Amino acid sequence: MQLASPARPAFLRDRAVRAALWIVYRALLLGWFVFRPQRRGVAVAVWQDGRVLAIRNSYRRWLNLPGGGIHRGEAPHEAARRELREEVGIATAPGTLHFVGEIETTFEWKRDRCSFYELVIEYPLELRVDRREVVWAGFVAPEDALRDEVTPPVRFYLEQRQRERQSPG
Repeated sequence: MQLASPARPAFLRDRAVRAALWIVYRALLLGWFVFRPQRRGVAVAVWQDGRVLAIRNSYRRWLNLPGGGIHRGEAPHEAARRELREEVGIATAPGTLHFVGEIETTFEWKRDRCSFYELVIEYPLELRVDRREVVWAGFVAPEDALRDEVTPPVRFYLEQRQRERQSPG
């Protein structure tokens, strides 16, 4: 008789959660297509040595930045700190994220207004992803991210950041 390894049930649970997230995301897409909602969200660009922290969600093909929706009664900077902690395990003190602006786009049939924050770090970080919602996280050069598929708000942000770096003065 062979006993199952303790890692096997966790692997199967992770796969089941990823499958559920994929289904829920498709249902949300359908709802967004029908109702065309307006949503508020946040994204956090974590910079280290000229590279930005990108993530890949299990239910989407695009690269993204850590971030997500703002809960009722939650301030955008609080949502940014929460999402950064939940998605990649980075805990920040209040006031450490720098607000850089808002980007409005229509994406996935919803009108998004996304508040962007930045965090510059000068030391190595241990990133933690849950392998359920977020399946990969790593630092990439912005030009490499832009060669990949990135969500429209993140593309706009990275392109704007590149223009600012290249402009004289």
